[in-house]
Amino acid sequence: MNKNFDSETYTVDKNLTDTLMWLMHHQEVFDSFHFDVHSQELSVTHAAGVDIIREGMFLNAKYGILVTSV
Repeated sequence: MNKNFDSETYTVDKNLTDTLMWLMHHQEVFDSFHFDVHSQELSVTHAAGVDIIREGMFLNAKYGILVTSV
C-alpha cells in the first residue's frame, strides 16, 4: 500500500518505520519522541503531554499540534 506521509492525518499500523516517517514529515507538531527497545513502545512528547503511540491510533497534525486518538 502506498502511504502519503505528507497527509495531515495518519493511522498507526504495525510498521514502525512508516509511523516514524510520518512523524518526521510533521516535526513542527511535537517536541520529541522516544522508542524503548525493551518494551517496544514509541512515546511522543507534544504540547498536550506525552502519548504512547500504539497500533490503530489516529494521528492528526491539522491544528499545528499533534492530536492523538484511539
